[in-house]
Amino acid sequence: MVKVSVIICTYNGASYLAGQLDSLLAQTCPPYELVVQDDGSSDGTWEMLEAFRAAHPGLCIRLFRNPERLGYNRNFLSAVQRAGGDFIACCDQDDLWHPEKLEMLAREIGNAPLVFHNSMLMDNEHRELGLLHARPLPPLIPSLGAVLYPRAYGHQLMFRRELLPVLAAFTHEEVSYDYLIYTVAAAWGALHYVHQPLVWWRRHTQATTYNPQTQKAGRWDGYVRAVEALRQNENRERTRRYFALLQDRLPCRDARIARVVRLLAKGSLTDLLAACRLSLRYNREAVPDVADARTRRLRAFFLPLFFVRDHGRYIIRL
Repeated sequence: MVKVSVIICTYNGASYLAGQLDSLLAQTCPPYELVVQDDGSSDGTWEMLEAFRAAHPGLCIRLFRNPERLGYNRNFLSAVQRAGGDFIACCDQDDLWHPEKLEMLAREIGNAPLVFHNSMLMDNEHRELGLLHARPLPPLIPSLGAVLYPRAYGHQLMFRRELLPVLAAFTHEEVSYDYLIYTVAAAWGALHYVHQPLVWWRRHTQATTYNPQTQKAGRWDGYVRAVEALRQNENRERTRRYFALLQDRLPCRDARIARVVRLLAKGSLTDLLAACRLSLRYNREAVPDVADARTRRLRAFFLPLFFVRDHGRYIIRL
């Protein structure tokens, strides 16, 4: 029997939590356990969780309440360490899961360290807004491209517990937990992707990852903003600190990944451009989802700059 631990981190989520919990109960492959770690809710979330556990004595539900606020990322990074299953799936407090999510991911992970899926965006009235990954990604995501540009959020992930000892070194860091898990897994090997949307991902102004500008860029606007990001010192410093954090803790099985991490950990313009050239040299692995060679090479060269532009805004707290 597949043992999947579902990790839920809550904070004042009473308005939407019931729907998420109901969708977990509907899974065709029931979770081995639900590990719920609350970050000091004051809106009745904790009482809802206690009532849910009492109503479902046949399901292993382990509730934990932080004595002090950890924040979104540290809450998840500490909570995953409590998992007892062979696989770990992260769960937001305000989404809805497809009934076959756990079953499909447990089947599709194969020998990969991590599998992630597509998601359907929805609003507060449950109206579908479109796919998160509108353009299909390849079913196998090479390690180099995954490290250079993480592209999955926490609710999309299922990973092997073998990653936990590495992740334990980051428990107290103010770093984006989902991109960290994605990057650590990618350093171990290629990742698997399922294009079918397996979560209805709620987009509202209270959502931690809400960003109304995400889909508004034109064809060339992204490249222009990537160049402009080189002048954004805070973005570059966050990028540098993130990779410096990884440098001595990431078990890289590929020398190219170790090299690009070292370059980005230095963070100078010269080092950034060296990372761009490395990505260009291995463009098929850096950008596996683009068939046109000219476009692929262009995107590959810019990939480290895209990281600065996008993830440099928030990936680690300065």
